[in-house]
Amino acid sequence: MLDSHRTILVKKLWRGHPDYPRDFYRGARDIAISSMVSGHKNFMKLVGCCLEFRFPVIVYYDAKKQYSRLDLQLMLLSWKKRMKIAEEIATALAYLHTAFSRPLIYRNMHIQNILLGEDGVAKLTDFSNCVLIPQGETFVKLGFRCVGGDYDYMDDNYMINGLVSEKTDVFSFGSLMQKLLTGEERFREFYGRDDWKILEKRKFPNWLSKSIGEGRIDEIVDLKMLEKMGEVSEEERCRMKAFLFLSERCIGLRGEVPKMVQVVKELRNSSSGL
Repeated sequence: MLDSHRTILVKKLWRGHPDYPRDFYRGARDIAISSMVSGHKNFMKLVGCCLEFRFPVIVYYDAKKQYSRLDLQLMLLSWKKRMKIAEEIATALAYLHTAFSRPLIYRNMHIQNILLGEDGVAKLTDFSNCVLIPQGETFVKLGFRCVGGDYDYMDDNYMINGLVSEKTDVFSFGSLMQKLLTGEERFREFYGRDDWKILEKRKFPNWLSKSIGEGRIDEIVDLKMLEKMGEVSEEERCRMKAFLFLSERCIGLRGEVPKMVQVVKELRNSSSGL
């Protein structure tokens, strides 16, 4: 606790491997971006940092809220809460893309990097992979060693060619949407637990879109969530269908890939009646 009796969260930036210089700079980047977004409700509020340890340490205000990782809570969450999380994380990404003079690309989407407070507000964390798009450009090309993140959320253009743009985050968010809809177990069932081979990933099977379009949501949606919902109304089926179709647009399988601000707008419109 601080002198003011405010509780804090302490994050030690150690990744379990000896690449010290690289990890130190990633930690410094995390601190810098955290300070830039600290005032936004969908990011943690920064207190400060300490660089005197071998690996940087970041301190956040906890505001007396107990935070937990989304991956530890997902199976317990209702459809309404999952839609709210999607909207809030989309809002966070849109903020990174538009709030500064140059777009900040997150490129670190992972269900473990989303924290849920007791108030239900989702917070996006860990900016160690963030990249600034150069002035006047729409993308930046990275060397192979700089390609980082979770394979579940990487588009082929980023993983193969090292090209980073706003679409990199849009794609990863589309993958997150699908994981929110299907749940962790079914997500692995549909894609294969270790299947991250180049050009073979994130091609959401067409029969799954057809299943939800025909109302057979039990073939795709997280069963634990369905059990909590009981009988699913036609209105909710339509929301789930729209949610899936938007995720497919995000990963480039259905029409033009939208901007994150457009994704936020569509998610808000879809959830407005909840």
